[in-house]
Amino acid sequence: MKMAMDVRSWLRLSTIALGLTLAAALPVRGQSTVILQESLRLAVCLNDWDSAIARARQLEQVPDIAIKTRAELVLLRRQMQLLRQDQTTVDNISGCESVLAGFGIPGYTGRPLAIERALANAGLSEPLIVPDIVLRRDEALWQAGLGVTADTSLVPLSAAQRISTRTGSGVSTGSVSRRIDIYAFLGAEGDRTNLTLDVIEQRPGLLYTDDRALLFVFDAAGRLLSEARTTPAGQSQLEALALPAAGVYYVAVTTPEHRPVLDDNGVITGWQGIGVSAIDYTLTVTGLTPAPQLGTQP
Repeated sequence: MKMAMDVRSWLRLSTIALGLTLAAALPVRGQSTVILQESLRLAVCLNDWDSAIARARQLEQVPDIAIKTRAELVLLRRQMQLLRQDQTTVDNISGCESVLAGFGIPGYTGRPLAIERALANAGLSEPLIVPDIVLRRDEALWQAGLGVTADTSLVPLSAAQRISTRTGSGVSTGSVSRRIDIYAFLGAEGDRTNLTLDVIEQRPGLLYTDDRALLFVFDAAGRLLSEARTTPAGQSQLEALALPAAGVYYVAVTTPEHRPVLDDNGVITGWQGIGVSAIDYTLTVTGLTPAPQLGTQP
């Protein structure tokens, strides 16, 4: 129990103290530092002690970091090394609900607001009568993670919607033409992931009426891992994509001429162009470790 309480207190440290101290330390490298913080927090929430230790060590090496903060990071890293050594799994870590919500981790109810608070905010004292079919539809959307935005400091991917992978797979549907649809899902190191984009309807686009579409996959740092385009069969597919670490991955669906802008390290910095086709599609992700199992294996 003492070990679990230590992790909870250190998690609060990573989200508050590091967020205020490290983000302000180097304005030029602020975004990369925030990404490291986010990766550390997620790794702790998943009990992925290997990744968490590695992220803590990277944060320790940030130039101009306060001596006190570096010392706290060293203590955190040593604490996590003990957890790894003892193969300890810590559940219900305070502060992790917002990190894992929508990805299919147990404990997330899918409800954005309790009914009592919703009524109070609307100034009502009696519940509204909602048709059962509407309730079932809304619950299905929330349980699938649709409509839940993934928090990220990567501006080009900030509109990502979460895909629930509680069963090891997930599916979403959308329409894209001039803009970009972005999704986020959780994966484990070594997962051989399959991503399939099925075009279900073609619509008049800016220049073309056809089934052309593009699929891009990024890691948690925004590094481009792979890409694919639709075939004459109307399907864009990435098979057995090996995930390099446990964490969040991003998928972008666009139409031709709308592509990511990458820096020298292959990390996305923005988008260029505008989509020239228009399609309705389904995106299916399979081959993942079920979300509830992430971080629980010794």
